[in-house]
Amino acid sequence: MHKHREHITPIQLASIIISTMLGVSMLAFSKFVVDGSGSGSPLASLVGAIIAFIGLLAVVLLGKRFPKKTIIGYNETILGKPLGRFINVLIILFFAILMGLETRQFAEVVAGALLPNTPIQITISMMILLCAAASLQNVATFAYIHFFYMPLILLPITIVLISAFWDIETYHLFPIIGHNSSFKEFMSGGLVVTQAILNFFVISMVIPFMKDPKKCIKSGIFGFWIGSFFVVVIVIMSLGVFGEEEMKQMFWPTLVLGRMIQVPLEILARIDALLLISWIYGVFTTLLSYYFVFVRGIGELFRFRHDRIISLVGFPVTFIIAIFPQDIYQMYDFILQVTFYGIFLTVFYPVLLLVVAKIRNKGGVSV
Repeated sequence: MHKHREHITPIQLASIIISTMLGVSMLAFSKFVVDGSGSGSPLASLVGAIIAFIGLLAVVLLGKRFPKKTIIGYNETILGKPLGRFINVLIILFFAILMGLETRQFAEVVAGALLPNTPIQITISMMILLCAAASLQNVATFAYIHFFYMPLILLPITIVLISAFWDIETYHLFPIIGHNSSFKEFMSGGLVVTQAILNFFVISMVIPFMKDPKKCIKSGIFGFWIGSFFVVVIVIMSLGVFGEEEMKQMFWPTLVLGRMIQVPLEILARIDALLLISWIYGVFTTLLSYYFVFVRGIGELFRFRHDRIISLVGFPVTFIIAIFPQDIYQMYDFILQVTFYGIFLTVFYPVLLLVVAKIRNKGGVSV
């Protein structure tokens, strides 16, 4: 694997987390948070981010404990080969399904906002092919891609959020725990945020390639909270501008937010176009991370070094998954169901794995 030749820096690891978290779901996820938590969505979003952070912390601690292994490797070390391989298969399947469904989400937005006359099958194919080609590069190039696109993702989002600040109606944000919301309703909105950002898990495949894997904790935490900050602020701004009832009628509140922005002197006539371009960059980096886990995971699991073959086989698999939902409503139902169960795999499972590693005294570096 030549890990010693692919020196990933701490800032690149943080960039991978940020640009993966701020991707496909950023246009739509705030709607589903508000559907669950109402005016309590900002607080629920913070709770959801904290839940995801528990998983991130477990992943980086495992990465420090096993500095030369990805999660595919230390799963088998900690749990034994039979159980470890079974979990590895679940992880690979999860990211393959997520890759397909979120590629479909990308295609639906493109069809609805940019290219209404282009069949979604074409858009899906082009994005999968792009990710497949990029996934064939080494890990250092994978990190450079994320590092390069990160400012191109963050800057337009920042412009939109700052501009939207003046349109906030503060009464939309109260009461902060929601209007007579039950604990279940409050947490349902919070878990949507957890589901939207659980893709931080990609770093479990990257940490061994760092120049100094021991630095993964600080850079992982830094990257996670930068990404989470934008996620929470998107919810606050969307709810504050539109209100609970109006947001429930929207599919992509963040895109509508971008269309409302007016720049003085008409320097930019279409802020939403700039936002969409930024979002496409985010989509690419997020889906690239999914495909990276899929290709590298299969290669390591089966000791198969021909990434090109795996990448080619992955194309029809993810394409079939992408076109399987009959419409956009079913697509979002599938995404919410898959990512809900994904919480157990990407948040709670790493915590359990870390506990078992400590009990069995596995790993070369104690944490």
